[in-house]
Amino acid sequence: MIEIQGHRGALATRAGNTLGGFVEALRLGVDAVEVDLWLTADGQLALRHDAVVDGRDIRESALHDAVAEKQPLTRPASNMETRPPTLEEVLALLRFADAGGVVLDIEVKTDGDPWTQYGSQIVAALSKTLEAHAPGQALRVRSFDPQILRTMAGSFPDIPMVAKCRPDGTPLLGQYPSEPFALIEAALATGAAAVAPGIGLVNQALVARAHTAGLKVYPWTLTTAEEMSRAVLMGVDGICVDDVGFARDVLASMGQELPASRPIVLPMLEAPVRW
Repeated sequence: MIEIQGHRGALATRAGNTLGGFVEALRLGVDAVEVDLWLTADGQLALRHDAVVDGRDIRESALHDAVAEKQPLTRPASNMETRPPTLEEVLALLRFADAGGVVLDIEVKTDGDPWTQYGSQIVAALSKTLEAHAPGQALRVRSFDPQILRTMAGSFPDIPMVAKCRPDGTPLLGQYPSEPFALIEAALATGAAAVAPGIGLVNQALVARAHTAGLKVYPWTLTTAEEMSRAVLMGVDGICVDDVGFARDVLASMGQELPASRPIVLPMLEAPVRW
């Protein structure tokens, strides 16, 4: 069975990294939900893709001053949230949905900065939150930053770590290399259990070599039926997708087993009806 990983929730139809997006991903049926994590100036673990939105850096803002992710620009009624959700809130949502078996795949963001005080602070905050709020929840941690994974793997040996690389073959300073075999070597050296290359870097040789080394392969972000079908035939272990419903259709057409739907209702996220 190949994992369907909802990229930032259900990005094709809901704003990314929002509770509404995660509810939609669960309704459609995913094996994992990928989220992006930052540490705010007041010590909150907030979910958003970009550090800077509307000219304000989330790392230099208090949580209540940060704005929710605006990608994609969906209808206003599809996203009633104004600030980013916290990691604790998403963990609570998964408990409410009885979705402990759905992997919460946490990407620790550093925006290309080398290991700094910020890196150590976000790792410390994440470690504290997982210890306190995540018992019974399936988890993964991914990052472009090898030091993030090395540190997390040392503290949480039972949580799989995923070494992620840039899709264009040009890593920033202090990040995992994009050359496939160098990525595998660096992943092994930092305690990772999987690699996450951009889909354009994935070929049969990479998949075979990663599997021989005991690593799973989770390419990102797949948008077309051709990419998804090719990934299945190459034997990858999971696909990170924007359009969960479309990915389910493609995998179903190939005879793949699909994850269960987990519909829930959060009235606070419902838009008022206008007649």
